[in-house]
Amino acid sequence: MKQRLIMWLAVVASVALVLAVAWAAILWTRPEPIRIAFANSLSGPSAPAGTESLVATQLAIDEVNGKGGVNGRPIELVLFDDASDPAVARANAQAIANSPCVAVLGHYLSSASLAAAPVYKDARIPALTGGAAADELTSGHEYYFRALSPVSAQARSIAEHLRAVMKEPKVRLVHTLDSYGKSFARGFAATYPSEQLRAFGLDVAPSRIGSMDEALDAAAQEPGPGIIVVGAAADYIAAIVKGLRRRGIKGTIITTQGAGRESYLKNFVDEPEEKARPGFFSENLYAASSLIFDSAGEAAQVFAADYKAKAGTSPSWVGGGSYDAARLMIDALRRAAVHRRFMSQGIQKQSDSKAADRDRVRVALAAIDSPKSAVVGLTGRLYFNANRDIPRPIRMGFFRYGRFVTAPLQLVRIEPSGIDLAAEQEAGHIIAFEDRRYWIQRVVYTGIDIIRVGRIDVKQNSFNVDFYLWMRFAGDDAAETHVEFPALLDRGAFDPARPMQAGKEDGLSYRLYRVSGDFKARFDLHDYPFDTQQLRLHFQNTEQRRELITYVIDRFGLRLADDGSSRAEDGAYSGLQLWRFLGLNYFVESLSSGSTLGKASLFGAEASTEFAGFDAVIMLRRSSAIYMLKNLLPLFLLVLVVFTTLFFPETMFRERVTIPVTSILASAVLLVAVNSQIGDVGYTVVVEEMFYIFFVLCLMTVFAGYRHEKLRDAGRKRVAVVLDRAAQVVYAGTVLAVIVVLYRRYAV
Repeated sequence: MKQRLIMWLAVVASVALVLAVAWAAILWTRPEPIRIAFANSLSGPSAPAGTESLVATQLAIDEVNGKGGVNGRPIELVLFDDASDPAVARANAQAIANSPCVAVLGHYLSSASLAAAPVYKDARIPALTGGAAADELTSGHEYYFRALSPVSAQARSIAEHLRAVMKEPKVRLVHTLDSYGKSFARGFAATYPSEQLRAFGLDVAPSRIGSMDEALDAAAQEPGPGIIVVGAAADYIAAIVKGLRRRGIKGTIITTQGAGRESYLKNFVDEPEEKARPGFFSENLYAASSLIFDSAGEAAQVFAADYKAKAGTSPSWVGGGSYDAARLMIDALRRAAVHRRFMSQGIQKQSDSKAADRDRVRVALAAIDSPKSAVVGLTGRLYFNANRDIPRPIRMGFFRYGRFVTAPLQLVRIEPSGIDLAAEQEAGHIIAFEDRRYWIQRVVYTGIDIIRVGRIDVKQNSFNVDFYLWMRFAGDDAAETHVEFPALLDRGAFDPARPMQAGKEDGLSYRLYRVSGDFKARFDLHDYPFDTQQLRLHFQNTEQRRELITYVIDRFGLRLADDGSSRAEDGAYSGLQLWRFLGLNYFVESLSSGSTLGKASLFGAEASTEFAGFDAVIMLRRSSAIYMLKNLLPLFLLVLVVFTTLFFPETMFRERVTIPVTSILASAVLLVAVNSQIGDVGYTVVVEEMFYIFFVLCLMTVFAGYRHEKLRDAGRKRVAVVLDRAAQVVYAGTVLAVIVVLYRRYAV
């Protein structure tokens, strides 16, 4: 007994030693991470934006690390909090320069970025920002890159919007006298008619505004109606808006994109005026933005859902810009590591290669300079211009009921290839400012409310649904409603010329339709019967290009959650006995066509025409427990019956063979019946794999019974008993393993 105990202890010690050596070997060979400095406002007044940037950046890093990193090396973020203070940012920059980090992602504030930029330049470390917009940042520092438009371009876009959409009203420009505000004022004044413009400058210093009272008094007392445009960085906008509203300015205020996010309204919630009358500060408040999620495509919606799952709140352009900046940096790291242009040396591990590594990353970033080398971002292809900026289209949005939504009319920059500009301008679709031409895009606020999902036919790849569709848009032209549902089997079920209701709602044209019919679907049955399916309702406008008409999610009318989805089950899905409702998501879509249409002018053009579309996606999960009880109970009984044959006595040898064989034949018939419910899908589904495993177990049971009989005849009864026990363990273990795998993969 003592010897056996010593033997077992020796075995355990040996196994522990082997595991320890293996773990040490893994640690010894684990590749050193590529370190990136994340420099942002993680505390101080701009902490919410800095935290949003961090979450979005980490999402991008986690994605690439989950796929093996860059050439097998993970990317590691090293955090540096600038505390929303330029002085702290400058001190952190020196610490970053002395660190092993090969690049910088940050900062959010222009003031912090400008303070740190000279240090990054001296250290020859490339920096990429997704939030700082001051013009001087990239124009004066060749190691700084920017994943958005400079503030002067934002100012020009706001001025052009006022001229084209609001017909050149009188404008009072209130701007700060720092680098950011001066850049904005120059860009705006260069575009807007001087006779319609009055400018008021505010002296600023870190964390305070000096002569605000005098300048705001002058702006508020300016006679006559007009629009106020605020040209200031995010850390000053709230104070300026508060000052203007408290001076009786109730009209339209337009700000830079620093305020273009719903979380910015937190700056007002504790003010007594806001508590007394919600919306006191945000009513008639507009902002420019490079990304507004109600009009963004599927890639942006997927990012928003991932961000919501990680952070518990919805992202804004800040998170979107940081995510795109991280994607650009990751692509540059790949280029620096593998491209022959960078001497095939890649990012090195040795500390003495730090300077060379930083130079390679900077060269790799600069090489992302054309559509051919572009990185796919949330709103399209991303690449730097000669000034290391990415000129993004600017959208105009406004606040209502605490939400930031796309404004009804937008300007979209024209890519002139293959377009008859004269004809389009004569039709009123185009407006020109100097050498810049824009489409006038009408935004259609769109909603789809499900009344009832009547049937899901997996075998015929179709489903029946009854729903409301509505559209709200500026103008009286009905071109916005000229849409079609490609998957609708009965085309007579929807006629865009025959709405249930038509009229005006909240100053916009309104159309309401009710659609009921069968739709084609593409079901993914790989996980059947544990599958989750998407019922996609998609419509598209094939008459007007996307630059003229776009559909956005009507977040107000749909009463959506913050992440743009609805998970309220209101009886529309109660008739689906075998399905459980998960959620209803909405996406903005587009259909691209590269056809030349037979026009000679288009034969050499690379441009394609895009048509706007809209998707409502119903997410359903099959109630697998009910399905298996109704369809697979005979299989479970057969599994038990075959298992019991492994315990039959020697006198029942014939039954040990015939019962598994009969079970194979019976389950094969059952499998045919199950497959008849889903049709010919062309691939193996989970339920078929379950049957195949059962077939193998039956064959093993037959073999075990046959070998048991042979061993008994040969007088080797003890070996026959061991074989039976082994077969019992393998059988039970296989069944248990299948149950565990299915539970871990599909249990909710």
